[in-house]
Amino acid sequence: MSHSIRLRGAMRSGVAVAMLGLLGQGCLDRPVAAPDTRLQSGVSLAIQNNAVDSVDILFEIDNSNSMAANQANLSRNFATLINQLVSPPDANMDMVPDYPPVKSLHVAVISSDLGTPGSTVPSCANSDIGDDGLLNPIRNGQAIRSHQPWTTAPAGARPARCMNSSDQFPSFLTFDATTTNPAEFRDDFVCNAYLSTGGCGLEQQLEAAYRALVVHNPREQAGNMDPNAGFVRPNAVLAIVIVSDEEDGSVRDCRYAETGVPCTDGIGVFDSTSAAWASTDLNLRFYMYQPASMQDPTWNLDRYMNPRVPNRGFTSLKPNRPENVIFAAIAGVPITLPQTPNGQTDYDALLGRMPDGSDGLTAMSPEGPVSMRQRNMDPSCSTRVVPACRREGSSYDPMRPACDTNVQYFALPSRRIVEIARRFQTTYNNGSVSSICRNDYTQALTQIVQRIQQRLTGRCLPRVLATNRTTCCDATGRPLGCSTGTLCDARTNPTAISVGCEVREKLPTTINAAEWCTAAHGRRRAPGAAATEGGRAVCLVSQVAVIPGMAAPAGSHGFFYDTTVDPANPSCTQRISFTDGDSVPTGAEATIECVQSDNTSTTADAGR
Repeated sequence: MSHSIRLRGAMRSGVAVAMLGLLGQGCLDRPVAAPDTRLQSGVSLAIQNNAVDSVDILFEIDNSNSMAANQANLSRNFATLINQLVSPPDANMDMVPDYPPVKSLHVAVISSDLGTPGSTVPSCANSDIGDDGLLNPIRNGQAIRSHQPWTTAPAGARPARCMNSSDQFPSFLTFDATTTNPAEFRDDFVCNAYLSTGGCGLEQQLEAAYRALVVHNPREQAGNMDPNAGFVRPNAVLAIVIVSDEEDGSVRDCRYAETGVPCTDGIGVFDSTSAAWASTDLNLRFYMYQPASMQDPTWNLDRYMNPRVPNRGFTSLKPNRPENVIFAAIAGVPITLPQTPNGQTDYDALLGRMPDGSDGLTAMSPEGPVSMRQRNMDPSCSTRVVPACRREGSSYDPMRPACDTNVQYFALPSRRIVEIARRFQTTYNNGSVSSICRNDYTQALTQIVQRIQQRLTGRCLPRVLATNRTTCCDATGRPLGCSTGTLCDARTNPTAISVGCEVREKLPTTINAAEWCTAAHGRRRAPGAAATEGGRAVCLVSQVAVIPGMAAPAGSHGFFYDTTVDPANPSCTQRISFTDGDSVPTGAEATIECVQSDNTSTTADAGR
């Protein structure tokens, strides 16, 4: 995985200096600059660092008539997500959580209902815009008013805390780790997320999320008066979770076209009398077309995620930090997903390699035939394609195949949703898919937590840094790459290492430098005029020498070159980490300057 950053400054001969931003928990969240066989200097880059301890999660909930059991399943398992985020596990039993706990959560819900513009279709109320991607559609959606959950949900599905009122909750829920009761928050989420059924059966899952996050303005900004305002915070990870059992039918509605992007309306697909589409059956029109053909009514997927243009679509919510957007789906995919040799979802095997989807997966599951192939009609059921999955543990009689979800529940292939997950996974290691046909969503929600935790702890360095035999620092913190602590003397600890790097930290005005820039936090004030920049105090962070593959010694303070296995990414064994309690504080600007050479394993002091 590569991800370039733009560097400012003049290039001169001398030493190679890579400037990288630091994530609050201690891992670099920007790659090292591309190596050069020559030695160069003079590169400078200051990156705003904000320790990520906040997460904003948008759940898009399909509320069509087949979704009641799936909504109940999500409701039962939602506590898994909350518990793992706010009380992280300790997989290696070292008495230290595997990743930092989330201190603050925003959780919002939208429906998949955007209506059927230009046409009237049964079950699709408020046909022009449906629920319009508005957060908390129970309160703010127009379509859901014709099928309010308290009149359509099965008895007992909604917790006692749910009132029969549309204005009980705000647009999104807020969880504060210090004050919020997790059990009550779980019930509040269910009150919001159990939309029940009755929503439009021609779902527009991706476009509903796009409407919520891009067409509307959900950002936390002064003066923002949008109905979705305040949900997306600049310093939080954003997770988008699609929960649906059908294909994405996000139809081109040119009222919402991007500026400068040509648009041809596709809303004629909702007209049941039109002969222009791939089937006379309205639902099959979203499964039987050839992608990008005249019969394809949907938006190009680049609208939602374009790996080459991170300031477009969902990743535009995080300017310069697109890796802080996560996309996950509990959707129409087989219960058992094809795997790559390293245990990841094999998207090529799942979706196929052909642009038309004609080589997508087909298989026989214990519950019956399954398929992710485009345009793969079910020979036993004239109203559907072959399902992507069937309810886990259900029975299939090939002599009497069930075409009704009430006889054997099934989900149809969510190919477009899975493709967006693939793009996020391939580009940022931020995508996941799980089968909506499972009886328990614990594993699916755990996968979402794992993607989030990667952003809490940073990401793996793209290459190994050259290391030094350690030298103890003098009183001024020199030479560059020196270390502090019990392992700093290479004569007595020849296996301990350090890297030729220096960390500078410009503090926010909310932090008292006299209390933070101390040896107790592995810091000292920068000397002379460098002690203050733009009216803000500047600290230098000490480096702690470590033995390769080991954590920093107990009682040490500062940053260190971490070659232990990252529990969030087992293939990663090179990170910059901080000792416990000494991470870069929220709101600080932190840079790391490294003297590196590709043709030597040691680096001399640059004489700085």
